[in-house]
Amino acid sequence: MSDEVAVKKAIMSTKGIGSFKQIAVADKDGTCINYKGKVLSNVYNKAYFFDTIKTGIPQISNRIDVDENLEPILTLTYPIKRGRTVEAVIIGTISYKVLSDIFSIPVFDGESYLYIVSKDGNIILCNKDKTRSLYNIDIYSYLLNGIYAEEAVKLNKMQYDLKHNKSDYLMFSGKNGTKVFTYIPLNNNDWYIISVLPFSYIVHKQKEVSAIVFIFLGIIIFTVFAFIFLIFKTFRKVISVQKDNERLIFANNQNQAVIFEFDGQKGILSFSGETKFLLGTDKNQYTIEEVREQFYKRIHKDDYSVTQQFKDAANDKLQGFSTEFRYRCFTNDEFIWLRMTGSSITSSDGKSKKFIGTINNVNAQVLHEQELKSIAERDKLTGLLNKAAMEQNVREIFAHDTTGLKYALFVIDLDNFKKVNDMLGHLVGDMAIIDAGKKLSLIFSEKDYIGRFGGDEFCILLCLSESIGKETIKRIIMEKANSLNAFLREDYFDEKTIISVSASVGISIYPEDGTTYEELFKHADEALYEIKQRGKNGYKFYKGNNIKL
Repeated sequence: MSDEVAVKKAIMSTKGIGSFKQIAVADKDGTCINYKGKVLSNVYNKAYFFDTIKTGIPQISNRIDVDENLEPILTLTYPIKRGRTVEAVIIGTISYKVLSDIFSIPVFDGESYLYIVSKDGNIILCNKDKTRSLYNIDIYSYLLNGIYAEEAVKLNKMQYDLKHNKSDYLMFSGKNGTKVFTYIPLNNNDWYIISVLPFSYIVHKQKEVSAIVFIFLGIIIFTVFAFIFLIFKTFRKVISVQKDNERLIFANNQNQAVIFEFDGQKGILSFSGETKFLLGTDKNQYTIEEVREQFYKRIHKDDYSVTQQFKDAANDKLQGFSTEFRYRCFTNDEFIWLRMTGSSITSSDGKSKKFIGTINNVNAQVLHEQELKSIAERDKLTGLLNKAAMEQNVREIFAHDTTGLKYALFVIDLDNFKKVNDMLGHLVGDMAIIDAGKKLSLIFSEKDYIGRFGGDEFCILLCLSESIGKETIKRIIMEKANSLNAFLREDYFDEKTIISVSASVGISIYPEDGTTYEELFKHADEALYEIKQRGKNGYKFYKGNNIKL
């Protein structure tokens, strides 16, 4: 996944396959890349993604999602494995219209209709009303509104059967007459087909009903299985890109370990153990100059300080050390995490010294720890830093800042967001928060820190180098603020109501407005409050818009 060119080339070969709107690849932390190389929304918290990673079994989403164009989609996942380990997931999205078109054929003179529901009762599709889509609604609550109160107990029977993979039929009476509900499991993705037929039609067709019911169910089951077979056949074709992109499925061998010994007097490093992943050869002795020339360059640039630690240990400035660093291994030319430990040993006569240690491949362990840390630090809805992680990161930056960077703290509040929740519902409210999170990630860069503090409040730490000049810094901060006001302005609506959401932004500057997180947040929040009092939809610096850096 670290080689975006290879990923893009591999995924481009899937373009045009089947009826997929989009095909992407997600690594184990949920990061998605499509065939254009564009990074999409993180899917770590999606049930279908998590189940595929956990079980290694292809999944279909049990809820209808919406894409970036707010169009309903069905999502399918297929695991990319090496051995029994799922290393990545291929994700395909299909327009909801494809599913609805398949089940739009009228049966029983158009008197019958059907539901597709998940095991927990969530409606995936209903073809009763051709003019509108019905999905992501609890079927038991939906049916309860249309049947007589004394009939409600039958819903418990249906709910129990669906949870226990059973099929049956029930009759419900309501204001629209008596109807027969026949439900049968699909034995795939825990979906059910529930067909509904008016009892009056059955009476009218009494002599033919048995044959018609079996034919009807046969058509439905055949159609569904044909649809699912087509989907998974397409995914098997997509999975062939795995052969051309082995870098996506690198699995770590935790038994890779090397013992080394450095003779300071001779300047020789000796290795033993499985050395090919580390050295690319079975040669087991090198001069210190050869090590520096051939292998130091394979250490990740952000971890290069480990070479100084080794130098200090070899020169007897350290008795021992233990450190972890990233190293481009020879097996597949990818960075992996290594742990190096060692200590110096002096001979009994005190005339010679050696430094002995081990190098272990701990990539799987470190990545797992990073994954757990990411889960703990991320907001589940947006994937941004949560409040605790954001505050901790900012405090650590200010406590250890020796980089000469300039910082600006933005505190953002979405105007009229409460109206969205109250008048359009929490589903649209969540959509607005997710949309805002995506836009913030586009406005700010990877080196900046973006967090969601809960509700409709966000916080961003913008990092700038003082070397670019004070006027440039001021211009960049104001451009970011203007972009926030422009991009976060959005209308959310239904058939009756339109609510305009905008953003109020308060800004404080480090170190002019404070040198601690608490000071900067307090001052940015005060500036935000003033914007709210003035009518919202704007930004303000703590010391006024004529800032002096």
